[in-house]
Amino acid sequence: MNTAFSTFIVLFAISGVLSILLALYAGFQKTRFSGMRWFVLMSAATALYTFGSSFELASTSLREIKFWISIEYLGLPFISALNLIVVLHYIGREKMLASRKTVLLLILPAITTLLMLTNDRHGLVYQGIQLREGTPWPLADITMGLWYVVNGSYTLGCGLVGMWLLARHMRQTLNVYRKQTATMFVGLLLPIGASLVYVLNLTPFHIDPVPAVMSLTNILYCWAILSAGMLTSTSVIRENILDSMRDGVIVIDPAGRIADYNKAASQLFPFLNAELIGENAAASFPRERLHGRDADMSFLEDDDRQIEWMTDLGTHYYRIRSTPVYRRGGAFTGRTVVVLDVTENVLLHRKLERLATHDGLTQIYNRAYFVERSEDLVEETRRAGRPLCFALLDIDRFKSINDGFGHDVGDLVIRHVVHACKIYLGDRDVFGRYGGEEFALCLPDRTIEEAYGLLECVRRELASGPLMTESGPIGVTASFGLVEARPGEPLGALTKMADQAMYRAKRSGRNAVRIAGEDDGTRHATRISSPAAGFGEEPGGSGAGSAVGAAGA
Repeated sequence: MNTAFSTFIVLFAISGVLSILLALYAGFQKTRFSGMRWFVLMSAATALYTFGSSFELASTSLREIKFWISIEYLGLPFISALNLIVVLHYIGREKMLASRKTVLLLILPAITTLLMLTNDRHGLVYQGIQLREGTPWPLADITMGLWYVVNGSYTLGCGLVGMWLLARHMRQTLNVYRKQTATMFVGLLLPIGASLVYVLNLTPFHIDPVPAVMSLTNILYCWAILSAGMLTSTSVIRENILDSMRDGVIVIDPAGRIADYNKAASQLFPFLNAELIGENAAASFPRERLHGRDADMSFLEDDDRQIEWMTDLGTHYYRIRSTPVYRRGGAFTGRTVVVLDVTENVLLHRKLERLATHDGLTQIYNRAYFVERSEDLVEETRRAGRPLCFALLDIDRFKSINDGFGHDVGDLVIRHVVHACKIYLGDRDVFGRYGGEEFALCLPDRTIEEAYGLLECVRRELASGPLMTESGPIGVTASFGLVEARPGEPLGALTKMADQAMYRAKRSGRNAVRIAGEDDGTRHATRISSPAAGFGEEPGGSGAGSAVGAAGA
């Protein structure tokens, strides 16, 4: 027998043996891979085809050749369709394969087999089969029929679709599973390439090389099964779990490059795409979207960190948990960065915190939080030897406003007073609502003259004109009590003295500022005209005169 013939026969037989072994191994394998039975059928179909090809080459007559060609066609038409089904299961698209769709994929191969078995009657697959002349061994010389072209086109189409699906999946899968995916890709590529070689008549005596190439494909499958667990741990199982997680997950390799990410991560960080796989993780994040303190990207390595991520719709808050991953031997293999969207929790916490510390109507500090902040400032300024003043103010005749115009107008007046105060308060000044129409101010780092000048500016702002409401213009004034803290004096004592000074202002005619421990006489007028007030007061300004003039208001 010719050496080339012998080589092809041996290769075809080896391919058939490997296909049978693959089918047996897969059939007894305990696995959750949903496409296992289709893999077994594909291996069995490959075995029929390769063994049939081996016996076809070894045949000594045309009759034997035709018989073994018929045996080949019991498996050949189904291989590519079954391979496509296995690919769809492997990439997690088995839901596309409802029973009806699976049957449709296999109908055309079944028709091809039936037509081949009855080819002598119609010649649709092969118009003619005869012995080739000038060969050292009996070989079939065939004339292709119409259905041969149809089946070849369908086989090629299934192979190309399978390759496209695997190539697309390979870009998105974890690195550890790319070996499996690449093996399946090559398993489809090699037969297609061998078919092209056959069509171009590049083999000795125009022998079909596909069965021989199938032996190489089967060897690759055996290697992938043994080294990468191709049939026992598919990427789809792990990735389906990963993609089903509500939290974002970014996998970073030891070199700091993005190895993979799940769907939730791409929703939290829309810049993530398949093209960034293999790119440096820190360099891939758009820093302009991060809050200044987060732009150093250290959160990718911090155990637990909250970051602010800015979008066109507002700021989102993410909790980042970065966990290093080690092999059993202790070698560092990368990191998993878990991203949790805590925006709702952060905003709710801030809302609750504000409700606990701020007055709902005026949005300034409520009494409890004002007292807490003021006590801290009293102690801080005492230790530093700096001045601090404390003041109370009460809206004049507020009960009459409420009774005469209603609580809605009363609320409007309260907000008006708060606005007038805020105009002159500094960043360190603490302002709070002390009661219904009573407010308190803690003024650190202000001398009594500076604090007095500030309160006078507020008083004159209120008295400068009526507040326009739907019920008509309403005159709004307030009475103020001011005290300067002495070393060791607690906030409670300051509050009491400021309260007494405020009621002296009420008794003296309202719309006035009174200082604790001072009379209503000339010393008060001196305070008003003092240049130390620093608020643009002119000597002889509106001070006591305006307070007295408003007594009848």
